[in-house]
Amino acid sequence: MKIGILEDERDVAEKIKQYIAKYFEKRGGGESLELHSYADAYELLENYRADFDVLFMDIQLNMMTGMEAAERIRRQDSRVLIVFVTNLAQYAVEGYQVNAFDFILKPVDYNGFAMKLDRIARELEHRSDDVFVNLKTKDGYVRLNVARIAYVEVRAHDLIYHADGETVAVRGTLKNAASELEGRYFSLCNSCYLVNLACVKRANKTVVLNTGEELPISQGKRKQFLSELAKYMGGTI
Repeated sequence: MKIGILEDERDVAEKIKQYIAKYFEKRGGGESLELHSYADAYELLENYRADFDVLFMDIQLNMMTGMEAAERIRRQDSRVLIVFVTNLAQYAVEGYQVNAFDFILKPVDYNGFAMKLDRIARELEHRSDDVFVNLKTKDGYVRLNVARIAYVEVRAHDLIYHADGETVAVRGTLKNAASELEGRYFSLCNSCYLVNLACVKRANKTVVLNTGEELPISQGKRKQFLSELAKYMGGTI
């Protein structure tokens, strides 16, 4: 796993590196780990190659903010997981613009950080499977990577697959879509939406995705959906 850290506070950067090393030491499995640390955004951008798996980025930096750097990175790399490290929760809304994967609030503690790394590891494992679905549209077949599907929506007699900010429409039922995606961490939040649990930012009465979209959770599906989400977050699905 290749991880980048953009942090101008040396003690915070060192703490993040120590937490990452501790996490992978406990995790075991002999997974290779490559860490790169940057003190300012220009240094990261100058050396950036679209081969990072994860970027931990401070937002409040001198010269160029982490948010501005993330916007530039997204122009060349749509896949890297961006995790903002900040002491201001209000930046979470802006993070949707760059499809931030998660946020960590300062001061950073190991247990909370390890939970974030658990989620990151599951997301990367989910992506590495490279499972695809072939969808028959009116214009021909479209091949979608399952990991890139945020949710599937039923509209009249059509299924709308929402993936990477685009939509693909096919004829079908949500039951068939759920069956095809079984075992891939998808769950029904109501009778109209089948949600990729890896894309969920938070959920209560509604579910908010890392795309910034918000979907309703029906009373009938609420208990099961939140239970499956909790199991996914805990790594037991």
